[in-house]
Amino acid sequence: MVIFMGIKEKIINFAKSIGLDKVGFTTAEPFLSEREILLERKEKGLFSPFEENDVELRCDPNELLPGARTIICFAMGYLIEHSDDTKSNAEKPLGIISKYASIKDYHRVMGEKLRLVADYIFSNWGGNFRILVDTGGLMDRAAARRAGLGWIGQNTCLFTEEYGSWVFLGEIITDLEVEPDEPSANRCDNCGRCVRACPTGALEAPYRINPFRCLSYVTQMRGSIPEEFRPLLGVRLFGCDTCQEACPKNKNVGIPSHEEFIPDFSLERRLIRLINIDSREFEKIFKPTPIGWRGKNVLRRNAILALSNAGPGHKEHFEKLLEDPSPVIREHALWALKR
Repeated sequence: MVIFMGIKEKIINFAKSIGLDKVGFTTAEPFLSEREILLERKEKGLFSPFEENDVELRCDPNELLPGARTIICFAMGYLIEHSDDTKSNAEKPLGIISKYASIKDYHRVMGEKLRLVADYIFSNWGGNFRILVDTGGLMDRAAARRAGLGWIGQNTCLFTEEYGSWVFLGEIITDLEVEPDEPSANRCDNCGRCVRACPTGALEAPYRINPFRCLSYVTQMRGSIPEEFRPLLGVRLFGCDTCQEACPKNKNVGIPSHEEFIPDFSLERRLIRLINIDSREFEKIFKPTPIGWRGKNVLRRNAILALSNAGPGHKEHFEKLLEDPSPVIREHALWALKR
């Protein structure tokens, strides 16, 4: 296999010209140390339903693309300066949507860009490819660290020097052999602020997370939310940024301001409206965002809890929901009434 050394700069320049912020290269060697960690987590039942269950698939790129030689890793910053002056009050309480969920679904945005990169490489040097954007099971943070994009913090997020952990990740696995980059040094200060800030103790220890206690998972799970977590949700509607916001490495980071990731400040956050949102309205407002894939009743359920946590004075709204067709909605409305 020929090692293509001269193409790196051209790939990097092309990727950045279409809006990808960071590019790194690593080998397609298996992730052996990470494999042991995954096996331990799997044995303890700490794989969430959103994770790939096949450990070998996650750790060996050749399981995803036979003959793989190189993983090209990409990062795209999504932190945007917010200019939303809408204030929450007792008459019009508002919910909180995680930064990543307030914008266009990154799977689509990055997926389109990575396809352009793959087409560019193929048209110039050939090869076979597999494009991944939080799909396929590859350990994207481990690959990004090994490719020099950044380091993994105590909250298990991938941090970049330029944009902190406010980045989306994607990969192209190829059978072309390209000179790898050096892995990133760990710049985590081990201050423990993210661990202490976690509202539910999901960060059980540095670098160790129980996904089933993470409010980001809880807001996305289907069915009934365990009562333990309901008050702890606060007014969160989807996702949780608490551990990232607590990290000093996320202060004063770069604002890439990608047009695709400008938040939709008209995104509905009024809790009283959201508890009654219908399918047509949900599709119109939320389909372009990551919230769209979970369905309206997940959002309605979360809005009920958020409205309950926002303070007293909404009894009549919960009473109306006791006749809702959804048993999940009725259950959470009854809980809110009892509070």
